[in-house]
Amino acid sequence: MPEPVYFSYVERFFNPDELVASFVYEIGFAHSEPRRFVESVTFPHPFDTVRISSELFERLLDSLHLMLGISYYKLYCPKDIRMPYLLTQEQSEFWSTVYRKGLGEFAYRNNIDLRYIQFPFTQTTPAPAEDVSTQERALVGIGGGKDSVVAVELLRAEEISSEGFVIETYAKHDIAENVCAVANIPLNHIVRRLDPQVFDVLPGSFKGHIPISAVYAFLGYTAALLYDFSYVVTGNEWSSNFGNVDHYGEQINHQWSKSLEFENMFTRYTKNYLSPSVRYFSIVRPLYEIRIAELFARYPQYFSVFTSCNRKFRIDPLGRPGSMWCCECPKCAFVFLMLAPYIEKDQLVSIFGRNLLDDRALLTVFADILGFGSMKPFDCVGTFDEACAALHLVRAIYAESAVVTSFADRITDGEALVQEVRKVAPASSVPQRFRFAGMESVLLLGYAREGKTTEEFLRSKYPQLQIAHADQSEDPQYLEKQHDYDIVVKTAGIPKEKITAHYTTATNIFFSRFKGITVGVTGSKGKSTTASLIHSMLTAENMPSVLVGNIGVPMLSVLESHTSPNQVAVIELSSYQLDDCEFSPHIALVTTLFSDHMDYHGSEKAYHEAKKRIIMFQKTTDYYVYNDEYAALSAWTTETSATSVPYVETLPFSDEAIPLLGMHNKTNVRGAVTVARLLGVSDEAILTAVKSFKSLPHRLELVGEYKGIRFYDDSISTTPESTIAALEAVPNVQALFLGGHDRGYDFTELEQEIIKRGIKNIVIFPESGRRMFAKREGLNILETESMDEAVQFAYAHTPQGGACLLSCASPSYGLYKNFEERGDAFAQSIHTLSTK
Repeated sequence: MPEPVYFSYVERFFNPDELVASFVYEIGFAHSEPRRFVESVTFPHPFDTVRISSELFERLLDSLHLMLGISYYKLYCPKDIRMPYLLTQEQSEFWSTVYRKGLGEFAYRNNIDLRYIQFPFTQTTPAPAEDVSTQERALVGIGGGKDSVVAVELLRAEEISSEGFVIETYAKHDIAENVCAVANIPLNHIVRRLDPQVFDVLPGSFKGHIPISAVYAFLGYTAALLYDFSYVVTGNEWSSNFGNVDHYGEQINHQWSKSLEFENMFTRYTKNYLSPSVRYFSIVRPLYEIRIAELFARYPQYFSVFTSCNRKFRIDPLGRPGSMWCCECPKCAFVFLMLAPYIEKDQLVSIFGRNLLDDRALLTVFADILGFGSMKPFDCVGTFDEACAALHLVRAIYAESAVVTSFADRITDGEALVQEVRKVAPASSVPQRFRFAGMESVLLLGYAREGKTTEEFLRSKYPQLQIAHADQSEDPQYLEKQHDYDIVVKTAGIPKEKITAHYTTATNIFFSRFKGITVGVTGSKGKSTTASLIHSMLTAENMPSVLVGNIGVPMLSVLESHTSPNQVAVIELSSYQLDDCEFSPHIALVTTLFSDHMDYHGSEKAYHEAKKRIIMFQKTTDYYVYNDEYAALSAWTTETSATSVPYVETLPFSDEAIPLLGMHNKTNVRGAVTVARLLGVSDEAILTAVKSFKSLPHRLELVGEYKGIRFYDDSISTTPESTIAALEAVPNVQALFLGGHDRGYDFTELEQEIIKRGIKNIVIFPESGRRMFAKREGLNILETESMDEAVQFAYAHTPQGGACLLSCASPSYGLYKNFEERGDAFAQSIHTLSTK
């Protein structure tokens, strides 16, 4: 028996005239000549070589070289792996795992321990991943079975243009062609030619299963980049995550390369080392096989052309059944069982040629499928639970069939199993754009303004969806309802940690579908004013724009009416909205950064990380605009792919043109000017917008003057830092309103600022106010819950020419629903006082 010494990825090259990539491998032996193998891949048609860089194309070929090599490595599985490529440790771990877990069944059947597989690595710095402009369309892997059919139809329902692709190895794939003909989509043929030696009986070599879906993933991903697709879509179900048997302490899964684990690994690898511009995913990932079978049954036009029988796709034509189904393998048996509850019995028997549930020769196969046998079959079959659930559903229709009479009585919890396997699994791998694909019911978790707008959008876009809502104001146990529905739409005010179901958010829905230019504005303070200024500047330039988000206009309210690619959406984004947002705007602006919302995020670090997500998904063509007065925001410039732009230093007009109080508002204007210029707004339009701009409600708003005393509503100031800024902006403050919901802020600096300014008349609201001013000597303090009493106190102790300032350094919750309600109460009390 030859003694293998090494496996080498020798070289690879590409013939642009014939569109053929060739990959050379070598296995070295201790006492004999090395053996070389050459594999070729032919791409379906010419591609635009300008679309991607030559460097990225070379890296795609490198990855294909490594992936395709698994067919040759498995022949002898040498420990020494040699290659001309420099891998990082992370890349090495990826490839080592793909080979070890992908060859798991192979190792089990040949009784080999492959835990020694280790790809070499160095401490090299990899080339950066490359952004590529791609159209929003999908390249769908067509296997010819029910899963790929459902994938195609779900994409059609989502109004996403798609084409199919198939990997042909020696034989023409008539089944895929017939499926695509029925679907009326083009089919791209990628031709793979294995070295003929792999079919020979080589001395001492091994045979067995490889992770073929991983091979298809790399080939499909490469084709998507070459042919201008943004998605590679598969029909890999949730059931593929469950393995067959343990081997040397590791679970062996025949379907590992279809699993969520592989999908997530592949996504990270391609995003970090190739390009983030193409997303590989399964559109049916949240669904068990039985739910996919139910969906497939709605498309009878495919019944005569589909097959899931793996024997039908064998490389050797002599090993293929003459009909569409062999009716002998576990896959045929399982698919028949899955479809039996949803397709009429006579029609299903006609599809397969006979009733497989009445075939006693298959009783052992069905026992293994149902979990009553020796082991789950090494085939693409689902879980024991869904097999039992399907048998329970057909126990009456197929009552006399052999499989029902043999096993149905052994299923004692059938109804519970049916309920369980019809549930949707939480699958974050599904892009936000496709979260509703295949869903039948949705729960709106939180039903205020945003929730109601979301309902309107969903009823318009998905009229078949069953929509329900749950809100804490109506039911304290509302969170317990989330698993009763296929998908949840979470309002921003609910922390993501409380959601355990498959879910999305209105923010993600908007970003995944909006076709125009997005400008996102966030920050601890100043975001509303800055976003409004940007919108005013765009309006002054007659550029189509809309102001939405946390400022009070739900994003989804404008999605259907603003579809032009030239439309600009200026979006105020809170940390709540950003915390689980999977998108970044084309232009991201961050105004300020300090501690806030600790009760929601749990820590300052978590709060800052939520804010940072506004730049984490940006591309090289995007912009990060930041206030460089904050060192942390300057440090973020190293963590984004976007071009970083600090606020402009000087304005194209004098400070007198700014009608807003305070230096912080001048800074807000600088940020808005920076963004406006990036969007092509003229300085003339910028000046027009600034001069006519009015302070937003509850933001240093002069709400009244009574007997020479000015009353300012700054209810938006819910942190000590923002109240300090208000004190710097408003002249001659003689009375100050403080306190509210206690988030545990440190008020030391604010107290020092108040003492320094000689402000003695102070109103304190609970709860946080009780922690302020441990030493109160020399201060005139009123503790109250009444706004009327507070205003009367401030008026009584403020001399003419002085100002009373509502700027509480704390949220309003407790006494008031929100800061708007608190500010309105302040204005009403002033009005009441002035009419006495």
